[in-house]
Amino acid sequence: MGCGCYSHASTEKDILRVAVFGLENSGKTSFVQCLRTSNKISKTFKNISTHGVIAVNVHLNMQTNMNLLIFDCGGCKHQRHIWPHLLNNADLILFTVDSIDLTYLNDAKQALFDLLTDESIIDKPLFVVFTKSDKRKNININQLEQALDLFMIKDRPIHKVLFSSITLDGFTAISTWFAYYSHCKLRGKQK
Repeated sequence: MGCGCYSHASTEKDILRVAVFGLENSGKTSFVQCLRTSNKISKTFKNISTHGVIAVNVHLNMQTNMNLLIFDCGGCKHQRHIWPHLLNNADLILFTVDSIDLTYLNDAKQALFDLLTDESIIDKPLFVVFTKSDKRKNININQLEQALDLFMIKDRPIHKVLFSSITLDGFTAISTWFAYYSHCKLRGKQK
């Protein structure tokens, strides 16, 4: 079974590999913790220290049994050089963007487009998760999409969602997409 990281799955096809990228403090690790536990992140748990890459096994038991291997990739500028090495076996690319810190949108856009130039992920679905949506009223997802120039990405399916690790807004949509792509992988189809 390859690396042997996930003991509940019987084959590599049973595991949906998700690489999670984003700038430092964009909510990557809180997002992964919500997936892992299917619970809200308590306000006292929000300062999680991460450096480098953390691989997390997640078993989502919704309507279908999904086995996810999630790579939570460090977002510091000096850590981004390892991002291309984590893409080879990813089935999905997930990019988190802090929806309340608008000063970093240009940096996030640059990091995203740098990431998407890697040939190993052409046609891989992209999930753009705008995090911390509970912190600001009237977030306009269309303005965030335009600021990131997401309309320029034509070589892959793109899914966008506002997400809060405090309220779990957006969790169901993300889980549904994961179920869809997990089903596609099991059936040998890439959408």
